[in-house]
Amino acid sequence: MSVADQPRHGVAGLDIGGSYLRVHIEDAATGEKLATRTLPNTDWNGLSTIGRAALIRDALDRVTPAGHPLAAVGVGARGCDSDALTRELQSAVAAALDPSVTVRVCNDALLVGLAGGYDHAVSVIAGTGAVVGGRTPDGVTILTDGWGWLLGDHGSAPRIVIDALRVYAESLDRGEGDGVFRTFVAGAFDVTEDRRLPGALEGVREELGELAAGVFACAEAGSPSARRAITGNARRLAGNVVAALRLGVRADAVVGAGAVLVKQPAFRSAFADGLVEQNVSLPLAVLDTEPVFGAVRLAHLAYEEQFA
Repeated sequence: MSVADQPRHGVAGLDIGGSYLRVHIEDAATGEKLATRTLPNTDWNGLSTIGRAALIRDALDRVTPAGHPLAAVGVGARGCDSDALTRELQSAVAAALDPSVTVRVCNDALLVGLAGGYDHAVSVIAGTGAVVGGRTPDGVTILTDGWGWLLGDHGSAPRIVIDALRVYAESLDRGEGDGVFRTFVAGAFDVTEDRRLPGALEGVREELGELAAGVFACAEAGSPSARRAITGNARRLAGNVVAALRLGVRADAVVGAGAVLVKQPAFRSAFADGLVEQNVSLPLAVLDTEPVFGAVRLAHLAYEEQFA
């Protein structure tokens, strides 16, 4: 086989959430895009570690083009919420792939900083869920919040909706009015009496996040309930950044992602103000690319270590 005919190594990045698996594969030497695919991943939360590794192997088998055997794989996965769980999945994936493939795994939140071009960052996600993450100088993963909207997820779309409803209910108890938000509640939950709202919430738990755009519209129209919920969540999210830094996260920047941070300038502004108020002097960047490219960067770094 001539040099020209020899296979060219590829590197693969995977961003794995609770319902999707995003794969991007590049030429290891040139960075040329070779393949990109989003696959359904509805069973992830119920799979064992071995099952998750098999799913990753099968996805790579489906997406990797011929002539580009993988040399390194970077994975950012939901559920890697401790270093022990991360090591467990990394070992399982390495065992499922060819022994020549170098594997690096991290929590999917950490992909944000890597995708933004930072090896050391506080990664912030505020979208369907909300979490802050980073690593200490000795590589320990730190996560703050990410508890789900029933317990936390401050800055997420569902949490903003719930908090706006809570503030609205408190205003009713004080005999105050919020006509703008009252119109939103009537339309969103199909209730004509405020006291029917708790019952109406039982039927829409899974769709709460979809109502966040309505809360932001109410804030623009002058609703105090909506404005308090948005500002309060933005400041709580900034507080989670402070907590991560106090726990030792090494960071050159705060990098944000997720629909709430990216698509809602009012929230983004309030979050930036919250960082300043809490004496965070790091630059704030909002991710303008996909988190999967953080996993690709992880794979490139592993490849460079392997062939340095």
